[in-house]
Amino acid sequence: MQEYLIGEYIKKMSVEDICNFAKKKGIEITNSEATILYSYAKRYYHELINGTPAPIIKELKTKLSPNTFKEAYKLYLEAKLKYLN
Repeated sequence: MQEYLIGEYIKKMSVEDICNFAKKKGIEITNSEATILYSYAKRYYHELINGTPAPIIKELKTKLSPNTFKEAYKLYLEAKLKYLN
């Protein structure tokens, strides 16, 4: 059920939503980083939820600044623990 709800949210999500969420969490993020996170969330959310996300995460690490990656990965792990267990 949670995967379905996450999928429905992702379908409606925008780059601006990512920027606003980052700002709310006190994370400085560029527009290009928000666009990258948006495209990866749209394209790979199934794998990030249920699959083997290591290759995706490794690729993201090369595309984001170290601080943005660290904060995004931390939020990903927190959300996965909270919503998918």
